[in-house]
Amino acid sequence: MTEIHELAVMRWTHAVGLVSMLALLQCNTPEESILGTFVLDEEAGCELCPERGPQTMRFDDESPGATLGSYAFDFSDGGQHAGQYELVYLESSVVLVLYPETATAAHFGLIGTAMQTEYEVGQNNIREGCNGLRNCVWRREADG
Repeated sequence: MTEIHELAVMRWTHAVGLVSMLALLQCNTPEESILGTFVLDEEAGCELCPERGPQTMRFDDESPGATLGSYAFDFSDGGQHAGQYELVYLESSVVLVLYPETATAAHFGLIGTAMQTEYEVGQNNIREGCNGLRNCVWRREADG
């Protein structure tokens, strides 16, 4: 092996190790990543995000129905709905399914339904497509 080749292999090995270590430190399961409170970032998405999406989303793993977690969505107009959620694993994605149990008048029709969302759950944010160009983004609220 030439000296240049050995150096390239060492650098590649070091880079792979570093990337692997960072990935392990940054990775949470979807179940862990969704827990907490998320606040809409009105600067990040399209103009429709504040109108159609909740201002805050709260998720926890404490629920009367032991296998599901609890959620609550609060909207800027004072509306809200809350209930249980579950993460459903499909072939190439994870889908968040909401089961509303309580709601204000504007969302009353959701009670008793199963809402399959198009949210992408990241480690510190939740995203939803908006007008094909930008995503609505809810950022994790700092514990405090």
